[in-house]
Amino acid sequence: MKKEALSKIAEGHKLIQEGYLLLAQDNKGMTSIPKAEEELMSEGPEVTVEDVRAVLAVKTRDGKTQQVKELLNQMGADKLSSVPKDKLTELKAKAEVL
Repeated sequence: MKKEALSKIAEGHKLIQEGYLLLAQDNKGMTSIPKAEEELMSEGPEVTVEDVRAVLAVKTRDGKTQQVKELLNQMGADKLSSVPKDKLTELKAKAEVL
């Protein structure tokens, strides 16, 4: 499967996850995330700098260099190696939806 196709699939899963989180926060929707889904989200594989670098490289090649720089700034860093390890998952998720 091509990287672009895999990236789109990952984006779709991320959007679904965000939708569930919004429903969980909405008093009119679900009041909590089902236990099984919560466990799956929390037990995901650890995101490495290399994982994030791969996503950012694709986005940069797609002409989104400025947006990538803005994401790094949001994380309080000017380069990927300066991003705190605990923010790598968040950075990767935000980059995937660019």
